Amino acid sequence: MEQEASEKVSLNRLFVPLLALASFATFISNTVVTLLLSSMALTFLGSSTPASIGIAGQITTINYAAEAVFAVLMGFLAIRFRHKSLFLAGILVLVASAVGNFFAPTLVWTQFFFALEGIGSVIISITGLTMIGDLMPPKKKAQAVSFVTSATFLGSLVGPAVITFTAGLGGWRYAFLLYALPISTLCLVLAFYAVPSVSQRKEALVETGKYVGAFKRVFLNRSAILCLLCMVFSAGPTLAPFVIAYFQRHFSLTQTSVAVIGTATLSLFFIGSIVAGQITGRFGTKRLAIGGFLASGLLSMAIYYVPNLWAAVALNMMAGFSGGITAPSILAFALDQVPKSRGTMMSMTNVFMKIGWTIAPAVAGLMLFLFSSYQALGLAAAALSVAGASILVFSKENSNEV
Repeated sequence: MEQEASEKVSLNRLFVPLLALASFATFISNTVVTLLLSSMALTFLGSSTPASIGIAGQITTINYAAEAVFAVLMGFLAIRFRHKSLFLAGILVLVASAVGNFFAPTLVWTQFFFALEGIGSVIISITGLTMIGDLMPPKKKAQAVSFVTSATFLGSLVGPAVITFTAGLGGWRYAFLLYALPISTLCLVLAFYAVPSVSQRKEALVETGKYVGAFKRVFLNRSAILCLLCMVFSAGPTLAPFVIAYFQRHFSLTQTSVAVIGTATLSLFFIGSIVAGQITGRFGTKRLAIGGFLASGLLSMAIYYVPNLWAAVALNMMAGFSGGITAPSILAFALDQVPKSRGTMMSMTNVFMKIGWTIAPAVAGLMLFLFSSYQALGLAAAALSVAGASILVFSKENSNEV
């Protein structure tokens, strides 16, 4: 039935490129903060001391908090509204955020517009993945997810150069005016033409009006629950700062050197995401996700146990490649868990993933605080990955509805 519904929808050839571009756009604001936080602190607080940067840095905290809260709300909104309406709303919020950040007169207003950006990013991410699941033929889903996922990390490769250039023209605000705003506006224009107006499966859900039923389908489905629990053990990119700090401290590397290593690792993450989409048909999303979990975790642990710099760098890059395979595989796997409540499932996937991204750095920090040992941190990272992979073993690749 799902395959028939997918085949009835004639998708514009720009559909997947649009989803990838929109995913790319959601990463711009956070990259601006990462690169230009000192300049933002100087603008609003009059200095770039550690205390000022600490205060200004709460922009990111508020952004992630808004994402977490709205991801829960999307479990309801994904049932009530059509895909296209939600997707357009998400992009429109990104446009408003870019404009608002350019004109924001105070730090409080900047925090507000960054919270908006977080909301827009969640809407785009959840709705985009749901549309892939609902509207695309099964054989093309995993490849589409890999392109959309890899676009996010492509932003971290392209972004620094563009942001540095635009900020050099007139300060950090110009990164929003000349980079974030044009790309999000282009997404808005393309979305009117590339996103289909009707989703057959969406209409059936709206007619029932059973919001509770959608959540029950997810949380009474054993395989879906296991998939969500697996997300809790996902570290994502959150352990990267600890790796960078280790390289700087243990091998006495300069900031430039670790930046080069970070760029190379992200490049392999990007390549891994693309590769995952190409080999899914042969191995399946479940096997790829389990293999990626185990490989990235064990390789991340090994970084802290080798005495040679080049061996550690090689392990870090292989861990990045493995992580690139894991990300789209686990998302593509989650897409088919509860087809009748796919929007709600993807919303909960986002929530549980954010929980995992909160737990991982907290555990890493605790290991360093208690044992003052990066080896202990590596063991914890490996334990999280093994736990996630072990849970996923007991789930089903194509879960049946409850």
